[in-house]
Amino acid sequence: MSERKYKIAIIGGGASGMMAAISAGRVIPGEDIVLIEKNDRLGRKILATGNGRCNFSNINCSWKDYGGQDPLLVKEAFKSLSPKDTISLFEELGILSKEESEGRLYPYTEQAASIKQSLELKLKDLNVSIILGYKVKDVRIIEKGFEIILTYGKTVSAQNVILATGGKAGSQFGSTGDGYLIAERLGHSLNTPLPGLVQMTSEDESFKELKGVRAKGRVTLLQANNVLDSELGEIQFTEDGLSGICIFNLSRYLKPHIKDYFVDIDLFPSYDEKALLEKLAYRKKHLKDRKVENFLFGILKDKLVPVYLKRWGIDDRLPVETLSFDDLRHLVKVLKSWIVAINGTRSWENAQVTLGGIKSSEVNRQTLESKLVPGLFFAGEILDVDGKCGGWNLQWAWSSGYLAGSKASIK
Repeated sequence: MSERKYKIAIIGGGASGMMAAISAGRVIPGEDIVLIEKNDRLGRKILATGNGRCNFSNINCSWKDYGGQDPLLVKEAFKSLSPKDTISLFEELGILSKEESEGRLYPYTEQAASIKQSLELKLKDLNVSIILGYKVKDVRIIEKGFEIILTYGKTVSAQNVILATGGKAGSQFGSTGDGYLIAERLGHSLNTPLPGLVQMTSEDESFKELKGVRAKGRVTLLQANNVLDSELGEIQFTEDGLSGICIFNLSRYLKPHIKDYFVDIDLFPSYDEKALLEKLAYRKKHLKDRKVENFLFGILKDKLVPVYLKRWGIDDRLPVETLSFDDLRHLVKVLKSWIVAINGTRSWENAQVTLGGIKSSEVNRQTLESKLVPGLFFAGEILDVDGKCGGWNLQWAWSSGYLAGSKASIK
């Protein structure tokens, strides 16, 4: 038997779903809104963001930085709730924020739980109905709305539905792509979901020796001979590839049906070749009595030294004073460019975001309402929108949730 009919049913109690409920609750009574979450609590994924500190936005967020089929979708959502608006909104919810490096915004408490609790308290203030521990099996179109079929024989009716179920990234938090199946049954189609903001993998044998090493540098992603993008930051070496924020950001470009991806690692991005050559010549002059095997200690992490010596190809038993100008010039090339073949990425469990999702062409930019099914709205990661590390993806969740909630409330 169906419960009372709600004005809005929001499926998914993550960041975008909670924000959609709060946005709608500013327009209509909370009793007319129901938030359905299959987990036993709301916002599980929020608690894991920013290493438990919740990097909830970024002051530098721009719609132009987002990937996906139609970045203009983000532009419209930002008109509804910009990063600046988000700071103000969370202040209204009791969150004092602070800005850190590169514009990252965190709660002053440095606890992700603060963000989650502020949202939950607001939902309580608004008297939004919350259903926990029930999975949505299907959404059916009925006269003047939708019937939502839940597990354990429970059903809910609503005039409008907001799908805010997330993508497939972070399956350990319950993100399994359920919303895609619901949307497809209602006539929508997908751009193939792929893991994003994830480690890259490589078959290069050197990485087995470098597990755990971290080094600052520039990483450039190439497809064949074409430069796709470049990032500065900390590079983390793993037993099967590369990690770190700079790697995560570049992973958004990888497509499994396209081959010949490479990363070009420059561990001395602040030096041009001439300046680095001068430094090496100075080292040769003052370290001439050392063996070549010790020449790179002090400029490279210890575990990197044998790997780069091997790439240099010089007999490391020779005295440093025997190095020629051409040897040093070759070393500059080696230090400034290590090209590594990339064969893919790690799995969904390691991914921070989903690439792909519901096709933007099937969604109204101004409202996030389906063009195919009146009364059906989308918010968050279920849509084909993805951002880089540093608060971009949570900002999309807040902005899209706010827009969908406000528009569904007046539909």
